[in-house]
Amino acid sequence: MTAASEEAAAALEAAFNSRDEGCSADMPRVGLFGNGIPEVVVAAAGACPVHLSMGRRALPHAIEQVIEPFVDAEARIFLNRLMQGDFAGYAGILFARDDIAALTAYQYAAEWIRQGQGAAGVPPLFLWNFVHTASEAAQAFNRIQLEKLTDFLQGQGLAQPQHGWARAAGHEKSRRQALQRLEAWQGRGQGGATAMQWRNAGRFMPAERHAELLEKALAAAGAPRGGRRLGLVGSPLACVETYRAFESLGPIVCDLQPWGSVWPGDPAAVSEPASLLQALASDAASARIVPASAHRGALLRALETRRCDLVICQISQTDDSFGWEIPSLEAELRARGIGFVNLGFRDPEPDEAWRIAAAARLAGAGVPA
Repeated sequence: MTAASEEAAAALEAAFNSRDEGCSADMPRVGLFGNGIPEVVVAAAGACPVHLSMGRRALPHAIEQVIEPFVDAEARIFLNRLMQGDFAGYAGILFARDDIAALTAYQYAAEWIRQGQGAAGVPPLFLWNFVHTASEAAQAFNRIQLEKLTDFLQGQGLAQPQHGWARAAGHEKSRRQALQRLEAWQGRGQGGATAMQWRNAGRFMPAERHAELLEKALAAAGAPRGGRRLGLVGSPLACVETYRAFESLGPIVCDLQPWGSVWPGDPAAVSEPASLLQALASDAASARIVPASAHRGALLRALETRRCDLVICQISQTDDSFGWEIPSLEAELRARGIGFVNLGFRDPEPDEAWRIAAAARLAGAGVPA
């Protein structure tokens, strides 16, 4: 690597590890929880979008007493941080209706605030409710949702997104193109743990900064790794140690869990609001797409295209979405001669014993006859 590439790689990994915001001090911030929220709209309104999932643990707040045991760890962490005032400086927080953890967090927060127990520093909340199908009724509904989002942002003192769209779309397109190059780099066997960190660092910085760092870091690609070509599916996973345990067998060349390559989407989608809505509605990376079989079909195509030898499935203790896909996905992969290992439930940060056991299971997995 050149010095510039090393500095960019270090900056990306530092942003991922610290979850530090890369927003300028004079720029309003808008929080996001979940995939599928149109970040370009937030940027076009003059704010810096910052993801609030994948958060660091917080001290328990009074709201912890009413959070039920089955609630996702990300939602639990977020709710404690929210009510402690960690996001007091934000113009607002957007939640993706598609994301079960985000929807749960929104429902708890909204009810807590409705009861008059929210702290003074809790910013306004907005639920991004979007329909993933192409019918005329759905298109009309989605246009209304975009109008509601625009009204919400303007209600917090931000600009009309249309005025800043060209600039924001240019930055977002550059970032998405750089992420496509990262995905290709990963597909050549360069390493899934690194790709996951570099990708998700962008959740905590402006799109233009993310694109710049990615281009520099990718300028000096290393040698491809040997071993079995792995695919990863299941619940959101951002544990570097767990990635490394998986990659003791070979490189993760296809990462299809929600914090993998399914975010943020197609570069062409951001050119104008109409194309953005169309792309979001037809995005088969969403588990809520209609028909539901389109999601599984998209997973299969991506895993085949990357020539995966073995697909790893892992799900969180509170998963109640991806688990429904497992039987059909496993059967269809095996019919294609691709191995499949379901590691089952795991903690948000799996401990060493779980990682060792997982690596042993993967090492003993064969390819279907």
